[in-house]
Amino acid sequence: MKSLKDALVLIVGLAALGFGGYKFYLFVNANEQHGAADMWWAIGCAVVFFVCGLIYFLGRVNKEEEIHITQ
Repeated sequence: MKSLKDALVLIVGLAALGFGGYKFYLFVNANEQHGAADMWWAIGCAVVFFVCGLIYFLGRVNKEEEIHITQ
């Protein structure tokens, strides 16, 4: 089940990265009609990508089994 969570987080994070990059490209080359909306979409996608990265990497911290000297 953990690998399913990791796969889902990776897929959502990479999709947010791609869509955010596309929206940022539209913002940079925008006319006045949709420029601000594209900027907010890009910022929102960057936040989603950051949160997905945190979930993925923090889920892997300290997951090793410790063997104590006294055992």
